[in-house]
Amino acid sequence: MSRVCVVGSLNMDVSYRVARLPMPGETVLALDRERDFGGKGGNQAIAVAVLGGEVGFVGAVGADEAGQDYLDHLRRHGVDTSGVTQAAAVATGTAMVFVDDAGENLIVVDPGANSSVRPDAVSHAIRACSPSVVLAQLEIPIDALEAIVEAIPDATTFILNPAPMPPDPNALAKVLPRVDILVPNRTELGQLSGLNEPDTITDVAACLTALRFEGPVVVTLGADGAAVFERGELRQFPAVHVEPIDTTGAGDAFCGALAAGLAAGLSVDDSVREAVKVAGRSTTLRGAQLTAESVEGPAGEALS
Repeated sequence: MSRVCVVGSLNMDVSYRVARLPMPGETVLALDRERDFGGKGGNQAIAVAVLGGEVGFVGAVGADEAGQDYLDHLRRHGVDTSGVTQAAAVATGTAMVFVDDAGENLIVVDPGANSSVRPDAVSHAIRACSPSVVLAQLEIPIDALEAIVEAIPDATTFILNPAPMPPDPNALAKVLPRVDILVPNRTELGQLSGLNEPDTITDVAACLTALRFEGPVVVTLGADGAAVFERGELRQFPAVHVEPIDTTGAGDAFCGALAAGLAAGLSVDDSVREAVKVAGRSTTLRGAQLTAESVEGPAGEALS
C-alpha cells in the first residue's frame, strides 16, 4: 500500500469514566481511570497502521518515560518514527478525557512537546518519504503546518482535519489553498464558514456553500455518518448502527481510514464509505485509538 505521512500530535491520555459529564462548577466521582495513548495525530496514524497501511509519523514527544513509551507503541504497530523528535525541555503532551455512560466525552489537552514541532523537521521528513497522502490536524503549531505546504510534492494528496480550530480561522490562510481534502466536523464547519454550527443537512449545505473551498469537503456528522461536498453536489453516507461505549477518537479513526483508503487507490466516496464504518465500530470499545478488534468484520473488510 502507498505511504501515508501523518503530521500531528502525540499525547498520553488519562481517561476517567463517569456516570455523567460534570456541569460547570460541579464535582463528580470517577467510576474508573485508565492511562492510554492518544493525541489526534497518534490516533490517526495508528488507525492507518491497523488498517494495513504503510505510515510514517512527524511530530514530537518529550525526552521522558511517556515519550519513550509512545515511541515504542508506534513502532510495535509498524509506524515509522524517524520523523519524531524528542524535546528535552518539555514533557510529552497529555490529555484529560472524561467519558460518560452514553459514550460522550469531554477533553482537556496540555500540548507539551507538541508545541515544539519545528517547520524544518516537518519539511525534511516529508521530502524524505515522498508520501502519496499527507494527513494533518491542528494540535501542532501553525508554522509547522505551513511547512507542509512548502515541502509537499504536487502529486501528493493533502488531507487537513481542522481540529481543534484556532480562535481566528484566518490563521489557516496559507495552508487551506494547498489542502486537497478538508475534513471538519459540524462545529469546525460552522467556524470555517463564519455561520452557526449546522444542525440539519440543509444547514450543512449552506455552510459548505459559504465556505467556497475548491476541493472535496468531507464533513463528519457523528451518528448521522458523513457527507461529501464537491463541485456543488452534496452526497450523504449514513452511519452504521452500533451501541457506542466511547466516542473518543471516532473522528480520528475516520480520518485515518479515509487516508488509508485514498492511499490504497480508492475513490473519495469509497474511502468515506469505509471510514464511516470504521469510525462507527471504533466507538464500541474504550480508548481513543483503533485496534484490530474494533475493525474485525464488515467495517474492516475493504481496507484490511
